[in-house]
Amino acid sequence: MFQTLLVPRYDWHVSKEQDSDKPEVIKAETRGKGRPTPTRKEAEAANRRPLVPKDRKAAKREARARRDAEFQREQLAMKTGDEAQLPYAHKGPVRRWARDYIDARFNIASYFFGLALAVLLLVFLQILNPDIAVIAMVILYGVMLIMLIDSFIASGKMKKKAVEKFGDDRVPRGIRWQMFGRTFYPRRWRRPIPMVDRGEWPAGAK
Repeated sequence: MFQTLLVPRYDWHVSKEQDSDKPEVIKAETRGKGRPTPTRKEAEAANRRPLVPKDRKAAKREARARRDAEFQREQLAMKTGDEAQLPYAHKGPVRRWARDYIDARFNIASYFFGLALAVLLLVFLQILNPDIAVIAMVILYGVMLIMLIDSFIASGKMKKKAVEKFGDDRVPRGIRWQMFGRTFYPRRWRRPIPMVDRGEWPAGAK
């Protein structure tokens, strides 16, 4: 009564060549002396350095020696004007131009240390003759005020000229006060050393 169901017969014995779900196994290539290619994890482990050196004292000595050598190079550059070795606070064409501007100008404040010495002498003079000491003190404080005003004007002009020449975005912040302080040093004491003579104005200063 029932018809025989014809079920197609499948061959469940699939060969290895026909099994596409299995990943293909590739043997590692060998390089050089027959060693397998290192994995990424092995390469990173080989290049990784320990965060803490084995000999901390030796590492500190080496770091200190490097800092001392760098400091010596910078100090020598401050005396010779070597731009490549100058500290970061003095490096760059804008700062060099600003120093040349200040060094080319006659600054009353460059006699500040002489004025400070005179004030100390007045302390002793006050004991001998208080009236003369008071008059001299007033004069000296007046000269000091003139120095401050002159240096303030000089540093302001310098920054204005620097902005006109280099652009506001290239002028470092704080350069005005850096040059303001430079005016109070005698030329021979300034660091980096002056690279121009008085009256030898840099381009764009006039």
